Amino acid sequence: MIGNIKAMSITEFRATAAEQLRWVEESGEQIWLKRRGRVVSAVVPLYQLKVLDALLATSVEEKARGMQAEYKAHALAKKIQAREELARLERGLDCGGGLRTRMLRRQLEVGRDPWERDGVLVVV
Repeated sequence: MIGNIKAMSITEFRATAAEQLRWVEESGEQIWLKRRGRVVSAVVPLYQLKVLDALLATSVEEKARGMQAEYKAHALAKKIQAREELARLERGLDCGGGLRTRMLRRQLEVGRDPWERDGVLVVV
């Protein structure tokens, strides 16, 4: 977890570099370096760099594939849930409490699919 963060210009850091590096090493905190008022880099303790390397070790494509697979599994579960709820309603049973059951029945009575607006079910 990040505690105190010092922010300073690169020129200021350059003038007191040894002192600032010692502070980072001893406190485990970060220094953010600014150029023209904008943060452009940071001095971080080595353990934080190791954590960052571990997080970035996976490629962006691999992370995207994992997220896509998780999304598809969730969308499939929502479709199964919708079919189960429809089957329960057709048999005259409740699904998810009285209020939800009444809402679903009203939507079905007017010819609407109560699950069509579920953003998770929209597979791109």
